[in-house]
Amino acid sequence: MLQHPNDGRIRQVVLTRPSDVRFTPIAEGILEDTRPLVSVRLSAVPAPERHGEGHMTTFTGDHHLDVDALGVSIRIDGSGLPPLDLEQLAEAWSGARSSSELAPVATVTPRPRFHFDDTVADITTQVTLAALAARRGEIWMVHAGAVADEHGRVVMFSGRSGMGKTTLMSRLAREFAYVTDESVGVDARGGVLAYRKPLSIIDDAARAKRQASPAGLGLRELPDAPLRLHAIVVLDRAEIDTPARLEPLDVADALGAIAPQCSYLSELDAPLRTIVGHIEGVGGALRLRYREAEDTVALVRAVFAAPPRTPLAFTAPQTPIREAAARGFGRTPVLDALSIDGDRLVLLRRSADDETAVHIIDGVGPALWWAADGVSFDELVAAAVRRHGIPADGDAASAVRSAVEALCAAGLIEERPGAEGAGESGRRFG
Repeated sequence: MLQHPNDGRIRQVVLTRPSDVRFTPIAEGILEDTRPLVSVRLSAVPAPERHGEGHMTTFTGDHHLDVDALGVSIRIDGSGLPPLDLEQLAEAWSGARSSSELAPVATVTPRPRFHFDDTVADITTQVTLAALAARRGEIWMVHAGAVADEHGRVVMFSGRSGMGKTTLMSRLAREFAYVTDESVGVDARGGVLAYRKPLSIIDDAARAKRQASPAGLGLRELPDAPLRLHAIVVLDRAEIDTPARLEPLDVADALGAIAPQCSYLSELDAPLRTIVGHIEGVGGALRLRYREAEDTVALVRAVFAAPPRTPLAFTAPQTPIREAAARGFGRTPVLDALSIDGDRLVLLRRSADDETAVHIIDGVGPALWWAADGVSFDELVAAAVRRHGIPADGDAASAVRSAVEALCAAGLIEERPGAEGAGESGRRFG
């Protein structure tokens, strides 16, 4: 039955810049756009020199250091750094020593800073951006931390800056293997690609950030097993002390939280279905409400100890979206559309200012959006009544009018010239 005129409400989540690229936190809660300054050469370069097992990562004779990031090799050209800085940079990146026979896909060049830790942080930004660019459109990439158990099962922790990912990974990875504290790559079958970058840690004495290697922090090495996604956790760090707890997270809420943390999301084939498919594959997302990292250890241990959760199905196959007719109320172009649980609709679209946004629509909104194929307002009302019935007060047009206005204001549908019943303002909703 049609309910309150506010049915059809829309939640909008604006994603990142046109490329959807994430930016590496230089300090907790701070994101720095360094793209205009990044020196990255995408080119075919000689295969990296191999290093024997058990040796610290070192620069080669030509001052090159090759590191693994999201399944590709990135070369750090340290020819402009003094020997001591080269040694310290190699130590900071020792957890990501390249193990690939493939040639690096990009070369980055350090920009020396007054403080060496700033130089390492800058290199981390450059390596991250180069790896994300190299894998764009190939894998699902999430701004997240992750740890793995001895079987290769991975728990991913997604959260915006300020949710404490680095601190949390620093604690959890003393018991579980450190996968990353920055970006997680997941392939179509759920395989996870590690990015064991240095961690940005606050020095208790100087209260300044330092870039530490995983080994230097006592974090565990990766297991001798393929990494596979086991659980997806959305972080919700409380401002005040609160008991840590894990709880199931509604799939639409999970989408709204995770989509803004994805890199190059719009370049994936069926991006929304990619995210939901991975959420379904691990039996649904979880929310971790916590304040202190120490309080989460037992909860994460229980996630690993539990058997794999049964895959779920939140979505139904979609009817191909064809171009709406030139006249009447019509849908605007979207990158992806997904129905969830039969009564909610998630849309991914590029807005007029070239940002990418996720819209979550419920109530009467989904029926109106699907019906908006060059139809009049009266036809929209009829579509809503067919799907939801006549409201108790008998005024279906009033409820639909509010929902249509909201959809038009969000840019999800538009009234095109020639629509039946256009009034003095250029639009009449009945």
